[in-house]
Amino acid sequence: MVDLHIPVILGLIAPLFWLGFFLFEDRDHPEPKWMVAVVFGGGIFSAFLALSPEIWLNAQFPQTGLPYQNNLLIPFAFIEEFIKFAIVYLIIKYSKYFDEKVDAMIYMIAAALGFAAIENIFTLFNMLELHAILETTVIRGIGATLLHALASGILAFYWMKGRPIWGLINATALHALFNYLILRIEGDAKIYATLILVVAALFLFRDFEIIKKPKEALFKRD
Repeated sequence: MVDLHIPVILGLIAPLFWLGFFLFEDRDHPEPKWMVAVVFGGGIFSAFLALSPEIWLNAQFPQTGLPYQNNLLIPFAFIEEFIKFAIVYLIIKYSKYFDEKVDAMIYMIAAALGFAAIENIFTLFNMLELHAILETTVIRGIGATLLHALASGILAFYWMKGRPIWGLINATALHALFNYLILRIEGDAKIYATLILVVAALFLFRDFEIIKKPKEALFKRD
């Protein structure tokens, strides 16, 4: 029997690693650690909020198998990306700690990693053998966990460019396409999923550089 603490600890490792990695992008004007923690917690809460509409959709389409899963990929991705965005918006929109456009990207990524953390933990809780838990931890750490961060970061970039709907569309498309490829059995599909993450990461780092330019530094409130 696997110790119950193990899924929790291992489920948090990758999200916290990626959180530290992305916080480095805002190292010149870092956000308060407690505020980042609040948003991370908001991301955890958003995972539970996403359950209700996802359960409802599952009830409406009770079939099983890959075709069924493919039919729900876009709705599920949209629900998760929208709820993450809504939670971050409510937490930071009028906060005094939201004073630069790059802050939106940092906070969205923090919430996404909170969302991914609870997903990781529940996934690992369903496994009984330690080797399966360790393997899944690694796979999700460089796959689904990073996906959440990239999708939400890209959404935040477009939000700060005044095009949040376009950002939501891009985040949903990235999320759904990655999940589609992961569900495929063929080995090549897994390679393509990895390539998609690499390309998305390159775009996200470009977005960080754009948003951190002096002309983008001050956030103008509505």
